[in-house]
Amino acid sequence: MKNLKFIIPIMLIFVLNGCIVDRTSDYPETNACFTVSGTTQYMNEPVYFVNCSQGAVSYDWSFGDGFSSNQKNPTHTYSEAGTYQVTMRAVGYDGSDTFTDAVTISGSTDLDILVMYVGTEDPVSNCDVQLYGNETDWQNLTNPVSDIVTTGTAGLVYFSGLYPIEYYIDAYRSVSDTSYYSNFLQGYATSVLEENKINYYNIYVELLYNTGKRHSGKTPIIKQIEKSSKEEHDRIIKAFNEK
Repeated sequence: MKNLKFIIPIMLIFVLNGCIVDRTSDYPETNACFTVSGTTQYMNEPVYFVNCSQGAVSYDWSFGDGFSSNQKNPTHTYSEAGTYQVTMRAVGYDGSDTFTDAVTISGSTDLDILVMYVGTEDPVSNCDVQLYGNETDWQNLTNPVSDIVTTGTAGLVYFSGLYPIEYYIDAYRSVSDTSYYSNFLQGYATSVLEENKINYYNIYVELLYNTGKRHSGKTPIIKQIEKSSKEEHDRIIKAFNEK
């Protein structure tokens, strides 16, 4: 009987240890993995990361530009073109695993335009804006190089994926059969756009009258339009919204 008292505790230890080992072995191995949605990634546009890890319960991402995330399927926007080493650490019950891959961000030459009424800093909504490649096409409203983009309440339009050249801009908002707002006499041409950057500009429109062709009988005077910045656009829109 005494020997049995000693044998039972020893058997329990082996049984408990066996349970612990078996329980740990039930957890799947952690393997880190991710892909990037799409074939080409551009600066200033969201990059979508697709998590294909196995056996993980949490994730630590490093996007290679100083930013990070702990989401399972994060998105990230790069502000500069280049190749970035993206690292994701997947953490599971039995440990962790790390996966690294290079993500190449292509540059984009973009144009951000704020349309305002002349003599004010009031944004113009419902204004149609279109780009032309030369002054003749702009004046005759022929061969546009972009679709028409209409301003919202903030007076902004955005064109992306442009060439680093000079653009001629037509801003137009109809008022009646014989009147309209236009930038025709207030400046209409950008400088050569800076490549792989967002180029910020202001355009001013005034009320014009015409019974025939929109630009008939009018001679533009001011060619260059006003360069601006993101901070300037934000300031103007914030001030207008606070009125």
